[in-house]
Amino acid sequence: MKKIVQISVFLVSAFTWAQNGPITFEPGELGAAWVWKVFENGTNSPLEFVSNPSTTGINTSATVAKMTTLAVGAPFAGVENQHPGSQPVPGPSALGSYVITANNCTVRILVYKSVISDVGIKFASATNASTGEIKVANTQVNQWEELVFDFSSRIGETNDQLIIFPDFQARTSDNVCYFDQISFGPEIIKPELPLDFEVAGLDYNFTNFGNTDTSVIGNPYPLGINTSAHAGILIKNNGPEWSGSFIELGSAINFSASQTFKMKVYAPQVGSVVKLKLENLTNAAFNVEVDATTTVANDWQELSFTFPGINSANNYKRVVVFFNFGVIGTGEYYLFDDIRLDLPFSTATNEMPSLVVSPNPATDQININMSSPMQKITIYSSLGQVVQEEFVSSTQASLSIANLNNGLYVLVVQTQDGKSSSSKLIKG
Repeated sequence: MKKIVQISVFLVSAFTWAQNGPITFEPGELGAAWVWKVFENGTNSPLEFVSNPSTTGINTSATVAKMTTLAVGAPFAGVENQHPGSQPVPGPSALGSYVITANNCTVRILVYKSVISDVGIKFASATNASTGEIKVANTQVNQWEELVFDFSSRIGETNDQLIIFPDFQARTSDNVCYFDQISFGPEIIKPELPLDFEVAGLDYNFTNFGNTDTSVIGNPYPLGINTSAHAGILIKNNGPEWSGSFIELGSAINFSASQTFKMKVYAPQVGSVVKLKLENLTNAAFNVEVDATTTVANDWQELSFTFPGINSANNYKRVVVFFNFGVIGTGEYYLFDDIRLDLPFSTATNEMPSLVVSPNPATDQININMSSPMQKITIYSSLGQVVQEEFVSSTQASLSIANLNNGLYVLVVQTQDGKSSSSKLIKG
């Protein structure tokens, strides 16, 4: 009985560790201890644990996993850990009972590949049931890159098997794929419009293509029309003229209130074409793009992008930006900020000091103080939709926001004398 108890404790400990990761492949570590099976890859050679082909950058591990996807293999050739019942020896060689929760639904993996193609990850239950893989393409060749997979739509599933498709495509050649450091983390909160880069805790990570580097930094020129604390920066290195970057939103854009976007930009030259493109995440046929041209250099200006007849039903959730489109980069940089729909109210110019909202950010309740008697309080989503409305007749009010989702909102107060004031409101 004592041995059984000890084994049970060991299994629970190992499974918990596996879920928290990272799963790595040094001798004796989780990934190396698991029993892996390669499938649908021609001769199905075993998964290899080899020396890291490049110990610079984001992955300095000595040992990584290697799978060569064969031209004769299926597009969905991959590798999987075995179900616990299939293991020759119980222990950390299996994933264990993995319940997907808000605390572990984000899967990250480092990849180093000889080609650009989709990487797929999925989980399977003890009965081999699965809701399918999620695919994310690498954007770099022959260098380590972190890919992020969002399984928040699968919260509540119980699985015991991890399946990786390192090169999910039809192949005409054998392709070498390395992977390492698989980790499980909390749900990523994706931003909504407007993209002003000021809300702590949101995922403002951009995906680059064509040799660009994009990040969020402290606004180096908080002057003129843009005095905000943070801004996006895109460095256009030497590469194709169509190089750019994209970010994914938490929900699809609603164009019922406006079909025009505004974006503040800071460019080093006049006459630079700035392209704004909107895409559906899964259907490449749903994409639209509009160009605008800079008219000032080395100063902030606001550009407009109108998408006449755009259809909200196409579920545009990816915002793509291109700077100096049509020209090869030379390492110059571009700043951008406040990407938003041009809604009937303006969060940039309509804030008045007579309106005080506290606390802000808030979780359950807010207090509103106004210098004039209020008549109506309206809360809009970042897409311009009315999500809450209250009628009051005093200069002070308390309002419950417990039913709102976390995110950015605009609170508009209409006074009894016909004036209005607005403020950004962060629920989180």
